[in-house]
Amino acid sequence: HAHYWPPGCIAENVIVHRPNSSQPMATITRLIITSNLLAFLHRRASLVRAEGMQVWLNRSDFSMQSSNDDQNATDRFEADDSVLEIAGKIPAHALKFRLRHFSLTHSPATKLTRFAAEFENPLPPGLVRTSGQFGPWNSFDPSETALSGSYSLENADLARFESIAGLTYSQGKFAGTFSRLEVEAETKTPEFKVTETGHALPLETHFHAVVDTKSGNVSLERVHASFGRDQIEARGTIAEIANGPRTAILDFDCRRGRIEDTFYPFIHSPTSPLMGVVSFTMHVVVPGGSERFLKRIQLNSDFRLQDARFTHDETQSRLNKIAEVHDRHEPQPGDTFSDFEGRVRVSGGIAHFSQLSLEDGGASAQFRGSYNLVDERVDMHGKLETQATLANTTHGMKAAFAKVLEPFFKKKPHQNVVPVRIGGTYAHPNFGLDLNTKM
Repeated sequence: HAHYWPPGCIAENVIVHRPNSSQPMATITRLIITSNLLAFLHRRASLVRAEGMQVWLNRSDFSMQSSNDDQNATDRFEADDSVLEIAGKIPAHALKFRLRHFSLTHSPATKLTRFAAEFENPLPPGLVRTSGQFGPWNSFDPSETALSGSYSLENADLARFESIAGLTYSQGKFAGTFSRLEVEAETKTPEFKVTETGHALPLETHFHAVVDTKSGNVSLERVHASFGRDQIEARGTIAEIANGPRTAILDFDCRRGRIEDTFYPFIHSPTSPLMGVVSFTMHVVVPGGSERFLKRIQLNSDFRLQDARFTHDETQSRLNKIAEVHDRHEPQPGDTFSDFEGRVRVSGGIAHFSQLSLEDGGASAQFRGSYNLVDERVDMHGKLETQATLANTTHGMKAAFAKVLEPFFKKKPHQNVVPVRIGGTYAHPNFGLDLNTKM
């Protein structure tokens, strides 16, 4: 339907086809094109508004090449309340973006195009606001057109990933090309939760990442994270692996943190079995999939724990106490502290300790064994070295073994190295002699 002032027309039920394909790239319920006298003389539209637009893109569309140098035939394009769907490897994995607002404003003088959008992000679900610019248009390879801008993400629901939960907020800046973007941003998740345990801690990050927009792969070049009271440096990738699911491969380095915060989200018990100052290096692999998170996670870590205390007999604290900056348990008179060092590998939901050494006042021990993260069963074996008496021991590692070992020391008063074991569960541990181990 043509109209002559202002110059323009209205087209209904528009279909935009792909080159050499019968599959449509877009449909538009109503396309309104208007111009002004100056734009009309230059054969340009001053405004194109698409109502009820739906766009379908395949991965190959992001690498399409064009020989047309005139890519900007309009000064402004608007497509509010539209839908963009990007196909996945299988139809069920398609990403659907619902755009509340979308606009492009082109400047012929600079050959730059400014954009602004507000849309519902599909993964994780949340509201994104973004603005910036791109250009000049690379007609030979559009995916290499320069792009820059900023964004904010609100109420992103991490529960979409099944293993974790929490609402995330993020803001940052990006620059690069349509095919490769560098992102500098920060995130805040007030209650980052592992759904299998239901335990949550505050998580804040500041990161620099590189995003391959064609594949969706992300390289985390630099990450600083505050996880409860743990201060962690990290790097790694989140990418599709050959013939496998998208997998997170991450390396962590914590110079100083609190072991109760490190443990808390991953254990079922109301509190961590230990409290103290922790440092660790950790290599983590988390493949995607529907299997339980504690079964999927693979981990190798070297750690050191200082001034540690067992928490089993202490009053439990609520989540907001765990998240406090100050120490939630003040040392009590008579408390004794232990130092731990060790190496652990987690696979299939079981933590395997190849070496674990403990120093506790007048006692020391070397352990090896396993701890089941799912049912919390303990199977540790080692040797306890202590003084020839356990009398009047009421705290620390020696107190745990005192009742079962004191008769042994009465029979062998000069024996100061004893084979010991820890069994049972975290809630009901058993401490005793390891009768299967020869001295």
